[in-house]
Amino acid sequence: MSMGRLLFFLALLIFAGAAHAETAPSVALRAGADAPSLAPYIRYGTGLADPGGMDAATLLERAGERINGPTIHFGPPGRKTTVVLKVRNEGPSQGSWIFTTGRGSLKYIRIYEAAGGALSPIVDGNDPAAVSENLLTYQAFSSELVLDPGQEKLLVVDFLSENSTYMPLKIQTYGTFFKQRRANIAMVSAVVVGAIVLIFLNMLFFGASGHREFAWLAAAQLFFALNTIHSEGYFTIFLLANQPLAGVAVEDFIKCGFAAAMMQFGRSFLATRRHFPRRDLALRLLIGAAAAIMILQFGLAFYPPAIRCAPYRYVAGNGRRGSFLTLHRVCGDADPWTAAVAALCRVGQSRPFHHLCAIASMGWFEWLPINWHLAGPVGLFEAVMVTLALGMNLRKIQRDKLAADQNYARSLKERVLISEEAARLAEDKADALATIHSQNALLHASGHDSQQVILALNSAIEVLGQGNAEDRHADLRAMLKSSAAYLEQIVSTTMSGAAIGGDSRFVALGAFRGSALAEPLVMMFKAPFAEKGLTLSYDMEGDFHLVTDRPLLMRALANLLSNSFEYSVAGGTRLTIGREAEWAVVRIVDTGVGMTAETLAALSRPADGRLYPGEGARGSGSGFRAARRLVEGLGGTVEILSSTRSGTDICVKVPQAFAIVEPCDIGDLRAALPDWEFLDFDHREMFDQALADSPNPRRWIAAATFDESTVTRGRLGDAVGLMLVKPLVHEMTSHPLLAGSEQP
Repeated sequence: MSMGRLLFFLALLIFAGAAHAETAPSVALRAGADAPSLAPYIRYGTGLADPGGMDAATLLERAGERINGPTIHFGPPGRKTTVVLKVRNEGPSQGSWIFTTGRGSLKYIRIYEAAGGALSPIVDGNDPAAVSENLLTYQAFSSELVLDPGQEKLLVVDFLSENSTYMPLKIQTYGTFFKQRRANIAMVSAVVVGAIVLIFLNMLFFGASGHREFAWLAAAQLFFALNTIHSEGYFTIFLLANQPLAGVAVEDFIKCGFAAAMMQFGRSFLATRRHFPRRDLALRLLIGAAAAIMILQFGLAFYPPAIRCAPYRYVAGNGRRGSFLTLHRVCGDADPWTAAVAALCRVGQSRPFHHLCAIASMGWFEWLPINWHLAGPVGLFEAVMVTLALGMNLRKIQRDKLAADQNYARSLKERVLISEEAARLAEDKADALATIHSQNALLHASGHDSQQVILALNSAIEVLGQGNAEDRHADLRAMLKSSAAYLEQIVSTTMSGAAIGGDSRFVALGAFRGSALAEPLVMMFKAPFAEKGLTLSYDMEGDFHLVTDRPLLMRALANLLSNSFEYSVAGGTRLTIGREAEWAVVRIVDTGVGMTAETLAALSRPADGRLYPGEGARGSGSGFRAARRLVEGLGGTVEILSSTRSGTDICVKVPQAFAIVEPCDIGDLRAALPDWEFLDFDHREMFDQALADSPNPRRWIAAATFDESTVTRGRLGDAVGLMLVKPLVHEMTSHPLLAGSEQP
């Protein structure tokens, strides 16, 4: 045999001997001291038969798998696992320890002890009384371990778990074991008390503010408190010692309830239905899944192991973290205060810890460390952070409310100022109306003075005609007659026009020639147009008679001519009066600056009041609207045919234009319109008596008179519904104001 082969054979023997020696190393124990970490000394096997029927040597041979890593974990759940551990007292004196599994809920468990070759059970999970007593004593499946100096024992744990094969096996002295138990109880008590305080605070916030997110957070904290108690095994110890599946169902029910409450909290806090509809749909689906899992817990004992194990447990254990994930993903694009909420939730949630525990408990990576005792403090920190964040948000809401109240008070103050300004404007309007009435009075007085001049002219004409057979003053008389007639038209227009400002709804129908409509207007505006360098001309297309209210119609046309005068810089205005069928057509065409499309649209709307086209723009629209209102009151129309930068074309149409008219008297009017009552105002006593005895309402009474002065018009406006100016004509009966009405 060569030297190389000899060395290889010796190395193989040494390696095999070392491997055999380390197959099941013993844990060295000393009295009064805890054992070191048991992970390197544990050997295990899966799927073995009942170890109670095996001897120690056979069991050590079959259970030869080692744990890779510091965590005592035996892989995915659902497999029967047999754990073997050899212990030896290396001290000079007898020692006592407690061997604990750290688990209080398992579907099946038995713990054996072998001092020689045979195994004897020391903890039997199939005995309800023994299980209950063991859990009440140690709060986990545990057993007392007593070793003499140099004595060695073999400990065997045979178990089956439905949720996790993580098992923190420890060998501790009595002092260490019960000290940790007391510390654990104190920790759980502190977490539960803290959760109860937070629940109380959240319910106070809910009662004070009415925000439902506080109520949902309180519900989630209640589930968290229950989960803390259950995860430490207290529900199992005191209520479910012999019902492992019931313990699993309670655990999943609590966790899914927590998940649903937290997701509903996120929906309420962020108003996801209104602001984030897609995320709201995802949250609702998750809430529905959590509720479905909670309902399915009642039949957990009837499901196959595949459903009860890894995928099912992972979903149930991690659903609650979906609410936090959604919360700070959504909050990332929100306002600074909500972003602060998201930041606190990120700190409080400690996602790495939760995901680490979830993955480690499933056994996918056996080397991952895990300590579920930290779940309570970490969860309490989460609850404190979220409650603090909500409190900060509530403070922001209160500040926003105060700001809104201040804005509301400021708006009320502005409204008061506006009201005061409106009152001041009303006073100014009243003063302006008083001024207008004073000016009207001056116009009336001027008109009466002019009438005296007219009387003087007529007297002079009569004197010149008397005793003058040769009529030597014929030219002078003709000139005086023409001047008197023209002055009378101006006086009539001036006095009647002044009354329009008082009440434009009262109409006085009269028959007159079309030329009597245009000539006074041209005379009134010709001088102002000339002073501005503009021209004013008119065309009379044929001679016809018009039955309407001349002062009202002239006021409307004067408004339109005034607009043409104001907005024309060069050129001028042409006034054309003609007749189409029984309609008088008046066209006013100017070379003004025109109107914008917005102004045209506003003027086309049937609205009263002034038009404010914008800062820097000219015109209020009141003149055009007043003209349209007057013309429509007479049964006519006003239409803007075109308006460009080169000028505006306006067409006014009024009814009752005839080539000739037929004179009539009051009797003819009564026969033609029996629903109306016609009275003669020129016979004053008879008029007053007939008016007092009339059964008809005022609006169905018409008064006829030669006097079309403002005084008479104002008096009749308070007494009757319509005024007729003599001489009366038969065409008055077909006017819309008379013939178009039906007495109720």
